[in-house]
Amino acid sequence: MFIDIHTHLPQYDDEELSGIVSRWRSNNVKFVVSTGTTIEDSRKSISLSNKYYDVLSGIGLHPSDLTSEWKKDLQEIKKLTNNKISMISEIGLDYQESSPKKVEQIEAFEFQIQIALDNNLPIVFHTRNAMEDTYEILKNFSFTYAPGAIHYFDGNYDQAKNMINLGYKISFAKTLLRYDHLKEVAKKLSLKDMVIETDSYPQHFKKNRERWTEPKDVKLVAEEISKIKKIKLDDVAQITTSNSLSFIKI
Repeated sequence: MFIDIHTHLPQYDDEELSGIVSRWRSNNVKFVVSTGTTIEDSRKSISLSNKYYDVLSGIGLHPSDLTSEWKKDLQEIKKLTNNKISMISEIGLDYQESSPKKVEQIEAFEFQIQIALDNNLPIVFHTRNAMEDTYEILKNFSFTYAPGAIHYFDGNYDQAKNMINLGYKISFAKTLLRYDHLKEVAKKLSLKDMVIETDSYPQHFKKNRERWTEPKDVKLVAEEISKIKKIKLDDVAQITTSNSLSFIKI
């Protein structure tokens, strides 16, 4: 079986969801984590986890989605932990020209890490053009349990090892199928340090609906790891699932 540790199920139209769920179940996907990027997303993730037995909820504010009300929104995220939650996600840092101010992103990131610690929850986090700052922030927080994963990893081997040394798993997505630098990282890492995901969301830019990435496609990531590591797919499924369950709160 497989676990997709990072998706954006709340962003799909409601009428899409039953088909998406059916397809991942047909592809031996046991659990799918539905993450939150906004208050609305986070609430819907909780709702979906209540509706589907194999959906796990993540709540959080994505660094690119911080609004003028971000401090108020952080308090709302804190309140949402009164529900059954599996992780704090999607949080992190995103340093693009159009992104919110770095100082605000950092404060929001640190606040949400503390929410996770206060509630004995893991984090699954995003970093774009901000690996060094992300690492320096994470070093300041001490987890007494498995802390989570860096999602949609797109760094180099040394960056991966830095995160592993802090206790985090490295999450690979379908980019592993395309980019040689990621294949090289996966080749060097131990399978015990890897988890898998799809980062699924509605891909309206793809005219053919059948080409949209969905949680069912997490198997493709596992197959690529199997090929790179020259090991059986069943071993990849078993170990990455065990790795995911080591931190996800069921």
